[in-house]
Amino acid sequence: MAAILLTILAPLAASAWIIVTRKKIGYAALTGAAGSLAGSILLFMAALNGAVTQLQFTGLPGMPFRLEATEMAAVLALVVAVITTFILVYAIGYMKEEKGKLRFWSGITLFMGAMQLLVLAGDWILFVIAWEVMGFASYLLIGTWYWKKEAGDAANKAFIMNRVADLGLYVGVFVIILAGGSSQILAEPVQGVSVVGTLALLLAVMGKSAQVPFQSWLSAAMAGPTPVSALLHSATMVAAGIILLLKAFPLFPPDALFLIGLVGGITILLAGATAIFSEDIKRMLAASTSSQLGFMALAIGAGYPAAALAHLIAHAFMKSSLFLGAGIFQHEMHSTNYEKLKGSGKKLKLAFSGFAVSGLALAGIPPLIGFWSKDAILTAGLQADPASWYFSAVLIGAFFTAIYMGRAFGILWKGHSEPEEKPKKLPWMHLGFLTLVTAVIAGWLFLDPLVETSGFSIPKDNIAMISGLGAAFLGLAAGWFATAPIFKTQVWMFFRDNYPVAGGYTNVIVQPFQMLATGANLIEQFLLQSVFEIGKAFLMLARWLANVPDRAMAFVIDQIGTFNLNIGQWSQITDDRGIVEWIAGLVASIQRLGQYGRNIQSGLVHRELAWSVYGMILALIILSLTYL
Repeated sequence: MAAILLTILAPLAASAWIIVTRKKIGYAALTGAAGSLAGSILLFMAALNGAVTQLQFTGLPGMPFRLEATEMAAVLALVVAVITTFILVYAIGYMKEEKGKLRFWSGITLFMGAMQLLVLAGDWILFVIAWEVMGFASYLLIGTWYWKKEAGDAANKAFIMNRVADLGLYVGVFVIILAGGSSQILAEPVQGVSVVGTLALLLAVMGKSAQVPFQSWLSAAMAGPTPVSALLHSATMVAAGIILLLKAFPLFPPDALFLIGLVGGITILLAGATAIFSEDIKRMLAASTSSQLGFMALAIGAGYPAAALAHLIAHAFMKSSLFLGAGIFQHEMHSTNYEKLKGSGKKLKLAFSGFAVSGLALAGIPPLIGFWSKDAILTAGLQADPASWYFSAVLIGAFFTAIYMGRAFGILWKGHSEPEEKPKKLPWMHLGFLTLVTAVIAGWLFLDPLVETSGFSIPKDNIAMISGLGAAFLGLAAGWFATAPIFKTQVWMFFRDNYPVAGGYTNVIVQPFQMLATGANLIEQFLLQSVFEIGKAFLMLARWLANVPDRAMAFVIDQIGTFNLNIGQWSQITDDRGIVEWIAGLVASIQRLGQYGRNIQSGLVHRELAWSVYGMILALIILSLTYL
């Protein structure tokens, strides 16, 4: 369990460290890659002993996330780790004087972690997550020098074209989960997928693996640093599409396999022709990558995943070393244009030797690693049905491969050009480059064991082998002696520029998407304005309704106040006219009584005595009347 986590988390931790500390970022990235390499070695050793390392943790309801190092996943994780580690060794020297280091190093470690997650994903949901993170990281890497228009446009082109194709992955995974009732990736699924599900996954593969008609983004991606090109075009991003086909192969119905082989065969031929007519060494290698991935897709369509896996492993080492060699030429000659690289191989003999070895391997020359994997593809084509299509496409593709590699050798060796300055010592770059070239030379020792460890057996056939050797030698000779015409014809440029039908990428993809985006923006603005107007109307109504209770209450209170005021006024009038007048009358009566009493009280004794007598007589009369 620790090994599987180390393989994934080591580069992700390095990416986080680089972003936070921004110190020793190249060495931090290399440390993260080395950690991933150590983890992948442990997983591979466990796979050799027949053990499958698994880890399950909480995911979506009823669909837990799974990490699973099957035999094939362990082999692929090891290949990814080895190649990425030595590309990063190379990158320490390459990026020493380049700008954009923070974006490059943080992005490339994020990319490595995402790729290892994709390889080791044991369920489709986690696979999709890794696929998305890897796509985002590739966008950052291609746009490392984002201040250059070419790099920014290339990053956008890669992102847009992959986004369109990625819709197929979502649909395909949905169909797989719906059909099987589980998100787990199974080697022997109970239920396969329909032709519709297969076509959806094939669309995703066509985008990620740069198959026709999505191949042009790969050439544009050459605007990024050479280590990015080497990584994306060898064992990682473009290989993700083939890994998807390998994981989903048990699910495909037989009727749908021919469609996969058809796309692969068309890409072999068209991308191979583009590589022949290319005028830039990195763009030639990019077109070659699309073509070589077509070989793998064709093998899967023919029903031979073992041949596809073998060529995937071999191509990872061959193409990464070819790109690193091209990067040395670029670094010294400050150009990747063939015209400026003429004869540079005689000045940079070590770089040319390594490049030539890897190129011969790609052409299928024994005993180099490419000979064995190309032979497997040819055998798959020969034994497939219909062999007339599969074998013919592979054989012509092998011939094209030898032509464009022979042409590159001739341009780099023949002619004359001088470096702009004295060649520098590039220890880090040469170390990474030559290590991968060594793997290309010694590949015949480990290719069969790696494929057999994955649970497959490489197909072999003498007729296929002889045919491949003939195509390789004829193609190399034709390419070596071929010369480009002085005046480029329309046909030449049509092949060179990836068949720009109807104006090419700008007219077919960019402008329609811009029109769609503009239309969507207008609709959004209309809807937004409509919502605002409706909102304003409801707000006014709400304010009016909110004021109704206040107004009603104010009216009631006003009426009550008026009523109380009227009562007060009436009370005041009553007080003034009733009680006040009564009190005034009472006071007047008392005053009159007092006046009368004052008149009686004269102060004469005989009068006072007379009044006393009158009083007593009156009292006696009252008492007498009372008791009668």
